[in-house]
Amino acid sequence: MKTILFLFISTILGAVACDRHSKENTETWWINSAKMDCVGEGKMSCLQIQKGSEIKPGEWELFYSSIEGFDYEPGNIYQIKVKVTDRETPTPADASSKIYELVEILSKESDPALRLTNTWKITKVGNIENPTGFKNNEALTFEFNASDKTYVGNMGCNSVRGEIKENDGEKLLLGPGATTMMACPDMTIENILSKALIDTRGYKLENNQLYLMNESGETLIIFQAVD
Repeated sequence: MKTILFLFISTILGAVACDRHSKENTETWWINSAKMDCVGEGKMSCLQIQKGSEIKPGEWELFYSSIEGFDYEPGNIYQIKVKVTDRETPTPADASSKIYELVEILSKESDPALRLTNTWKITKVGNIENPTGFKNNEALTFEFNASDKTYVGNMGCNSVRGEIKENDGEKLLLGPGATTMMACPDMTIENILSKALIDTRGYKLENNQLYLMNESGETLIIFQAVD
């Protein structure tokens, strides 16, 4: 009888210990809506992850391994539970020392920041409507890539390429960008456009139009979607 009781208690304690171990190795992760180019054994694409209960802007980390059972779809932000266990040694040279397994998908939502990605034609900047380029007299266009966090555009005389520093679907902060150094007889449009880009703090999308706004909510530039 004592032997049976001992085995029963041992089984219960073992189950509790296993459950405790499982909880200690389960983490909550956020998965960003786009992968980033990275270098492991060679060139590859890595998930961007954050750990914790809330997303912190600008604190994404590259994840060089894989999550077993997780079917990633770009364009969505996920919150998931991941079980992390040590891989049995010896660990293969090309493998992580940890094994990552999907436990549960807590949420999956389309990333509103990706709506910015498109080619856009400027229809108004300041009080100037439908500005055109100095050389070819064609409409000025910009391309925003929310996944790569870059923008490139025609300023009228020069072209500009810069970084999207912040974009959450409403807030927008653009880096000043690097421009070509051509001098044109009239730099009015370029100067107004350059200042508007620097002053941009937010945006909205309505009827295939993109509105860049300053901190006070005043419209600085209006774009029309090209694609």
